Amino acid sequence: MHVSIVIPTFNRSRLLPATIRALTSQQSGDFTYEVIFVSNGSSDGTDRILKEAVARFPNKVRYYYIAPTGGPSAPRNLGIRTATGEVVIILDDDVLPDPDMVLKHAEFHNHHPAAHHVALGEVYVPPSLLDDPMSMFHVFPYEEVRKLERLSYLHFWTCNISMKRQFMLDAGMFDERFLAYEDILCGHQLATNGMHLHFLPCARGQHLHQIKPEGIPAKGLWYGRWLYAFVEQLPKPEVKVRFGILSTDIGAGLLIRRLANRLAFRTIDNPLTAFVLRLFGATGGKRSRISDFYYFLIFRRSLLAGYYEVKREARKRHQPALKSVNPQWADRGEHN
Repeated sequence: MHVSIVIPTFNRSRLLPATIRALTSQQSGDFTYEVIFVSNGSSDGTDRILKEAVARFPNKVRYYYIAPTGGPSAPRNLGIRTATGEVVIILDDDVLPDPDMVLKHAEFHNHHPAAHHVALGEVYVPPSLLDDPMSMFHVFPYEEVRKLERLSYLHFWTCNISMKRQFMLDAGMFDERFLAYEDILCGHQLATNGMHLHFLPCARGQHLHQIKPEGIPAKGLWYGRWLYAFVEQLPKPEVKVRFGILSTDIGAGLLIRRLANRLAFRTIDNPLTAFVLRLFGATGGKRSRISDFYYFLIFRRSLLAGYYEVKREARKRHQPALKSVNPQWADRGEHN
C-alpha cells in the first residue's frame, strides 16, 4: 500500500520544522508513504522551509504553492488530485502526528479495503498547552463520538482523517466556495455515496493551536458568517440541531429551550459580567472554568453577530449568502 498525506498550510513557519520531522520519521511497516504540502499563499517563510524539506527528502516530501484562497478546500483538492497513494490522509497544519499515526491509518485500510470505509483519527491538546485558556477552542467532542456505533457526516473532521483516494475523487472533494464547514459539506456528499465513517482513536496527533485571546472576536465572526452560508447550503434538521440554529424543524421542545438559553445569555453577557470575570482571574493567563466562560461569551457574541450580519445582508439583497462573500470572511483571527 502507498499512502499520501495531504496538508494545506498557511503561515505555519514556527510549527513546520517539528511537523516535517514527525512526518518524515513515521513508522512505515509494510507500506510506503509521501507527504504533500500545499502552501495557501504563505508569506512568513513557510515556502522556504518546505523547499528545504523537498531537497532533503526528495522521495518523501512534495510541495506546491497556490495563490491565497482564505480556506483549506482548494489546497486539499490539489493535494488529493496530485497524490499517488491509494489512501489519502488529510491533516491540518497545526497537528503534530504521533510516531505511529500513519501506520494506524494504513492498518485500518488494510483491514477495510472497500472504497467507502473512512477513518477519523484523534487529535489531542498536549499537556504542555492544557493550561493555556485558548486550548478550549481546540478540543473535539470525542467523548460523544466514543458512544456512537456509527459516525455521521457531521463527524467528518479533517484535522486527521483518511479515505481511499478514488472514493474521494469519485464521490466527494471539497467545495472551494466555502472557507469553513467545508469538511461537513464534503462528508455529506460522501455519505450520500455510501461512506461508512469509523472512529480510529489509535491514530493520534497533537493539536498545536495558534490563536491568541485578541483573535477570538475575529474567529467568532468568521465562524458565524460561514455558519449562515453553510446552513443555507445544507438546511437539514440534524445540522441545525448540531450547530444551535433556531428553527421550527428542530422540534418544539428544543426550540423553546434554545430560545430560553438565548435570552439567558443576553442577560448575562454584559460589561458588568465581563468585569467580574476578569476580577476573578479570567484573563490571568491560566485556563479555568472562569476563563472558559469568559472567552466563550466573547466567542459566542461574535459568532451570533457574524451569523445575523450575513443573514440580514442576504435577505436585503434577495440572494444566497455566498453571493455576498467578501475578503473579510477569510479572517479567522489566527495571525502569527
